[in-house]
Amino acid sequence: MTAFNWDSEIENDGGDFVLLEPGVHPFTVKALEKTFYNGGGKVPPCPKALLTLRVGEGASVSDVNDGILLDDSLEWKICQFFRAIGDRSHGQKYKMDWDHVEGKTGYLEIEHREYEKDGEKRKANSVKKYIDPADVKPATPAAW
Repeated sequence: MTAFNWDSEIENDGGDFVLLEPGVHPFTVKALEKTFYNGGGKVPPCPKALLTLRVGEGASVSDVNDGILLDDSLEWKICQFFRAIGDRSHGQKYKMDWDHVEGKTGYLEIEHREYEKDGEKRKANSVKKYIDPADVKPATPAAW
């Protein structure tokens, strides 16, 4: 994300929000923003990878944001992400390469996050977990 100046040019009208079905979907890393988390709760201040993911296929496609905190208490999630995009094998020691994640593809599981806005209950897409390519089951052909 980038802040605009008062005289910046704009063009992105946005798109219609698509609430994806919960479950496993393909994704592509559309963008990465390196940010910083100021700490709170159980996680101290640390770097944060803010990912914009293009999730789904066909008419069911939506951009989903996911933040990955670079803290050792969440190392499992970092490993899960790099396995999902094929950069790391299970149990492998791996040096994170965030500069090359844009354009990478994989699978993840979507769940719905509920929230309230202007007194109205709403749902949003949320990443439940990233899926190791070895664990992705191929779609079964339709019965004849």
